[in-house]
Amino acid sequence: MQEIVYENTPGLIAWAEAHILGVHFRPDAKAIGHARDGELTGVVVFDTFTTTDCLLAVASDGGHRFLSRAFIVHVFAYPFLQLGYKRVTSLISADNEPSIRLCSKIGFQREGTMRRASEKGEDLLVFGMLREECRWLRPSRKPARLAL
Repeated sequence: MQEIVYENTPGLIAWAEAHILGVHFRPDAKAIGHARDGELTGVVVFDTFTTTDCLLAVASDGGHRFLSRAFIVHVFAYPFLQLGYKRVTSLISADNEPSIRLCSKIGFQREGTMRRASEKGEDLLVFGMLREECRWLRPSRKPARLAL
């Protein structure tokens, strides 16, 4: 059985840090997880909050089974609907081709490069999504059932 996990933010963040090498989230971090049969399969962490934006990072168990439409809707409902943000940003290592493809597929736009910005000295690619570009929250023919 699949479930969306909101409780235990410290546990979700620890899981994400264990699955994204070299990443440590800020104390303001919040997280949403996806579990299948009681085991986490993916976590999205939000941190570095401003009045209009936050950073978004995705961690997975190596698969993509957590990326259901329902999970993605819940992920974007948090910054755009609950917090009322205008945009979200994701920073991805220029060497992380799977994450670059995922960001593009979900609807992020590549906005630039931060040269040698990672702790390991790698370039980081800046991806952003504006609220009006988020196709996951657009009204559909069937009303979505969100538990916010």
